[in-house]
Amino acid sequence: MKKIMTLGGLALLALSLTLAQDRINPPNRARGNDIRTLRQLKLTDDQRKSIGTIRFELRKKTVDQQARIKTARLECAELFKAAEPNQSAIQKKVAEISQLQSQQRLLFIDHWFAVNKLLTPDQQIVWKKVSGRLWAEQKARAVRGQAQELTRNQRNPRSFLRTPGAIRR
Repeated sequence: MKKIMTLGGLALLALSLTLAQDRINPPNRARGNDIRTLRQLKLTDDQRKSIGTIRFELRKKTVDQQARIKTARLECAELFKAAEPNQSAIQKKVAEISQLQSQQRLLFIDHWFAVNKLLTPDQQIVWKKVSGRLWAEQKARAVRGQAQELTRNQRNPRSFLRTPGAIRR
């Protein structure tokens, strides 16, 4: 019996490590794709410098946008905590969060076109092919993440707020 329990525990540990592997070092994985993409484009020094500036600006805007989204989520959680939660206020805040998320996605589209404008026609062909593949990979990761979130939400329907301890009474 003890051997079965030990084997079961080891199997669960192996399974959890396998499932968690997708979340280990995602920035490094993305950075590797970026480096490969830049090598394939064979950029000039001026192009490399300009793209570096564009990417830096994207990162700054993304951090700002993510902070706004997190703040709006915290505010939404507070609205739920009220003694008499106001449904219209909550719906308005959820709509605001959706708008902020949409604006964040548009930042990436603006970035793509800004980079595309700097490239030669030959480089644009490579850029479109590589970025299309990366887009598909990103979508696949997002779908996996949504499936995991859906599983969590089935256990706790209020977890969409993504704030630990947001709704405690």
